[in-house]
Amino acid sequence: MQAVQSTLGTFLARVAYMRFPCPSVTLLFLALLCHAQAQKLVVGIKGGIRTTGDVSGFSVQSAESQRYTVGPMLELRLPWRLGVEFDALYRRFGYTSRFQSCCASSITRERSNSWEFPLIAKYRFPMPLAHPFAGVGYDPRTVRGADVSSGSYLSGITANPPASIYTYYFNQRSRTHYPVTHGVVISGGIDLGKGRLRISPELRYVHWSAPFLDQTGGDGSYRIQSVQNEVFVLVGIAWH
Repeated sequence: MQAVQSTLGTFLARVAYMRFPCPSVTLLFLALLCHAQAQKLVVGIKGGIRTTGDVSGFSVQSAESQRYTVGPMLELRLPWRLGVEFDALYRRFGYTSRFQSCCASSITRERSNSWEFPLIAKYRFPMPLAHPFAGVGYDPRTVRGADVSSGSYLSGITANPPASIYTYYFNQRSRTHYPVTHGVVISGGIDLGKGRLRISPELRYVHWSAPFLDQTGGDGSYRIQSVQNEVFVLVGIAWH
């Protein structure tokens, strides 16, 4: 068990360092790993589904993100029924948008990878068998990927020569690297199981301080925006 904890702890530290460019969070997580030697350390995996939408806008043709999220988890059990949980959750973001006007048309298809690193303080209520818990925490998120856009536009409108002479076509691929966004987490669930195995169904709400994706046409002709409120149904499977 100690070998498994050490391996997963090393993996989580590397993920936090490589994927989330914030030294303060990385240092805090490493401090928790060091302190865990004197406490009860729980390791496992957490996964589930998003029950809400994640992109909106009147130019969005279809939201194509995967609803699942999954990743490793690490929890430090503290005295007085307290605990601190750290997750590294992955999910796939995507959409297709279409824009059409008298002089231009385009279609954009984006696919990106989203990584979240929630750090949650938890309290377990003193009840037998099932152990309800509640938590609140901080959730930074980074999203990177690529999009492909294609379409056409008119550089001028005239009858002589015909407008087709002024029609330009484009097809381009670009990288998407959005700024880190920050969320507040509120969660609640139940710890079930006996011995070393624990199964923990959980309902989690995340409010983001700002949408990581926010594109609006200067003339109001289109808008694409990621949502700021999300709800997840998760299940954690852990060993200690």
